[in-house]
Amino acid sequence: MFLARFSRIIAEFAGNRRGNVAVIFALALMPVTLLAGGSVDLSTAMNARSRLAQALDAAALAVGTNATISDEEALEVATGFINANYPERELGNITSVTVSLDTETDTVTVRGAAEVRTTMLGLAGIQTITVHWESVAQRARQRIELAMVLDNTGSMGGSKIRGLRDAAHLLSEILFEGVDDPDDVKIGLVPFAATVNVGTSFERAWWLDPNAISPIHAQWAGGDFSVETCTGRGRRRQCTTTTVHPNHWDLFDSLRNTSWGGCVESRSLPMDIDDTAPNAARPETLFVPFFAPDEPDSWWSPNDYLDDGDFINLPGLDEVFDRLRNLLKYDDGRPSGGSPNSACTTTPITALTNSRSRIDNAISDMDANGTTNIANGVSWGVRVLSPQMPYSEGTGYDDRDVLKALVILTDGENVLRGQNSDFMSEYETYGYINDDRLGIRTSSSSRLNEALDERTVAACNYAKAQGIRVYTITFQVNSSSTRNMMRSCASSDSLYFDSPSTSALRDTFEMIAGDLANLRLAR
Repeated sequence: MFLARFSRIIAEFAGNRRGNVAVIFALALMPVTLLAGGSVDLSTAMNARSRLAQALDAAALAVGTNATISDEEALEVATGFINANYPERELGNITSVTVSLDTETDTVTVRGAAEVRTTMLGLAGIQTITVHWESVAQRARQRIELAMVLDNTGSMGGSKIRGLRDAAHLLSEILFEGVDDPDDVKIGLVPFAATVNVGTSFERAWWLDPNAISPIHAQWAGGDFSVETCTGRGRRRQCTTTTVHPNHWDLFDSLRNTSWGGCVESRSLPMDIDDTAPNAARPETLFVPFFAPDEPDSWWSPNDYLDDGDFINLPGLDEVFDRLRNLLKYDDGRPSGGSPNSACTTTPITALTNSRSRIDNAISDMDANGTTNIANGVSWGVRVLSPQMPYSEGTGYDDRDVLKALVILTDGENVLRGQNSDFMSEYETYGYINDDRLGIRTSSSSRLNEALDERTVAACNYAKAQGIRVYTITFQVNSSSTRNMMRSCASSDSLYFDSPSTSALRDTFEMIAGDLANLRLAR
């Protein structure tokens, strides 16, 4: 009934000739339709303008990371970033891109336009809408002190260490070429594995405890012991007793064909991760040269490199420690099948320097060997940036003209292998776990690894508390717990990067370099 009446009304309206109602209705409908459709076209144009702004901002920042780039190279780089951030056929086409470099003000200006085709406005003869944008990036003039804390463990071998070297070289290139004054940028390098190498040039330095006064120096040896030496017979027999104070330096001197490799052990908690200055008046603040003892012949051990020789054979477990603590076997000993430098696998630290060639050579020398202790690497990264000994090249933490930063990279989880033995672990930077220098006594590898994770987070928090800007990178890491740990280590979520490939790693180092150069968008 309703449909029939509605059809009749429409038919009457169409046939009505009074006042030309149909013509008037049609004419009124056109501007209303154009207005509605035009608002859609204008909205599309505004979206295109927003995307254009983002693309030009990225291009300006990318060009600005290299202060020595030519005009032609600048345009090529800018075009590449614009195309990557504003794909073709998405909200129009990019036109008329220009790049201007101003060496006086140290700014980069990128201009461009996007042409958007219309739909409804085309009925009114408006076929396209063109939107424009201009981005200006300016380099802030601030000095930078950067320590790169880079994983050099065995899992980084092959293409991974080559990719890391390449990415680190890129960061060095961008930062050093982007300054007018060579003193505006200083970079240090901390390759890490199970231990960190400070360099053999520091042999017997005062802060490396030459007199073995630190309470953890040769802790495995069980402290001082007496040696009786007798001469003559009968009534002429005379004996003298000498107290032996175990000293890693003396043990190295006793061995043949073996010398200190340059690595150091961790101090006691909490100084394992901070930069408390070494002080001879406070023995616990001194560092100890790494020396892995020869382990007993009487059972399989990973670091048995000398014949145990004569020892007092005590029953039960005491025999193991008696063999371990027999220092006489080191006299004129020739290590074979192991080494007192067993966990010393990295190239030395490079202190903060404004010499690009020095830091680049150190990067090229990096090699992959050993297991992972991220906490130890971070703690030495802080010490490289610190104004205090043992490295004192850094400015004070309160110097507002200097940006201090850490770039921390790992390709895997912390590793500390527990052992079903009296020592509870292999000998690494915390010595034997049985000596309780990590704050935990267990042979569980998983629990030991968790303890290292906790020290890693503590080390990062210490760095951030000093005002150090912390960037973290996971490189082809599968462990979600490690990724989460490294994310929490960064100064913010935006400064954590997960790099699944060598190309992504290079991009990551380039982004960090841009951020370190403190490029900011002026408009």
